[in-house]
Amino acid sequence: MGWGALVQAHVAEFGGYAALADELVHRLSAVPDAPRDRQTVEKGLRRLAGRGSKAGGQYGRWVLRHLGVPTDLRRWLAWLGQYHSRFADLPTGLRIEQLRLWDRPPISESAELAWVHVGLASAWLRLRDRERCEAQLERAEALALRAGLAAELEVGLLRARLLADAEAGYGPALAALDAADSRLSGGALETEERACYRARIEGQRIYLRLRPRAPGAEPELDAARASAAAIPEGTGLPFVEFRRAECMAECARVGGELERARALAREAAEHAADGGYVRFRIMALECLAKAWPPGSEERARARAHAQRLARALADEDLLRRTSPRSSG
Repeated sequence: MGWGALVQAHVAEFGGYAALADELVHRLSAVPDAPRDRQTVEKGLRRLAGRGSKAGGQYGRWVLRHLGVPTDLRRWLAWLGQYHSRFADLPTGLRIEQLRLWDRPPISESAELAWVHVGLASAWLRLRDRERCEAQLERAEALALRAGLAAELEVGLLRARLLADAEAGYGPALAALDAADSRLSGGALETEERACYRARIEGQRIYLRLRPRAPGAEPELDAARASAAAIPEGTGLPFVEFRRAECMAECARVGGELERARALAREAAEHAADGGYVRFRIMALECLAKAWPPGSEERARARAHAQRLARALADEDLLRRTSPRSSG
């Protein structure tokens, strides 16, 4: 996507080049040395539209600063970067190739580049390349505040995930999740997005609370159950319904309710399938496998299914998590 598509989106929104030029003149009224003549600005916009993926120059900066990236394009970029989108189900190498195509003008000159960076960070994490993941995440963090609340949450949740996997990471990870919770509670998001991010925050809390903080420590089962109950119910959103069922299944398994855990894991797998989510179906199958006795045929069958799907996605992280050695 080049400058032409971005400018044309604004042209369509405002009803023509003349109307767009009038609007930009109005928004530039307090900018020193900015042109005040509509025809001059219209010519500048038309030249910008012809620049393809070259640097946008002064008009590119004015358009991005005073008009921004069009709404439909912002939503597309968010879809490319979000953990809970269908795009994240593509094979990891293909995701990286597609995301890199957006790291050029005009997007590379805007704060929305945060979505590209966090998407790449997530992809590198799937390949277990922590160094590249960290580098991309730092770039995303530098832009996220200007890219909007959803980008802040996306970046913050990935940072919390990295902290959780670090040694002695419980406290810092939980603090990062509390900060994300505060931003979600105090910010404006569409209802569906709010439900997805609530499910993700609580899911990551449960991951921390069910994992012993130290050798010999007991899982924080009551707190984990409270987090599972906080995930919205009956939303009709496959991801949210999946995450709620999966989290409840994990709590039931840790609490010794294995039959209930298996039923909830199967429910989670169905919700994942309803949404066309392969990764989340893998997670549900792994949850089901752990609810069967070690060495049982049922556990081996569920885990083999999860491994086949993980190999198809070239997801090294999921392959590790579903291996018998890692999962028990």
